[in-house]
Amino acid sequence: MISTDALIEKPVYTEKGVLVGNVYDVILDFESGNVYGLLIKDTNSNVVSEGIPISIPFRWIKSIGDAILLLTFPEKVSYNRREVN
Repeated sequence: MISTDALIEKPVYTEKGVLVGNVYDVILDFESGNVYGLLIKDTNSNVVSEGIPISIPFRWIKSIGDAILLLTFPEKVSYNRREVN
């Protein structure tokens, strides 16, 4: 078992070895007591448009060691900005 504190600042890599970013925080589901995902800030703008913060579902994680390796990750993550009227 690994503590959630040990995940903070670990680098996260895609299954192809591309750096996504470093873990900023862990997202917990307090009702179930499970880890929901990882919050990544200052993401790699080559894989996440504009380097926006993203949440990676915990089920996407393949392994955790000195770094976190993902099972899957989209080729490029983007979003559409919507204007609020």
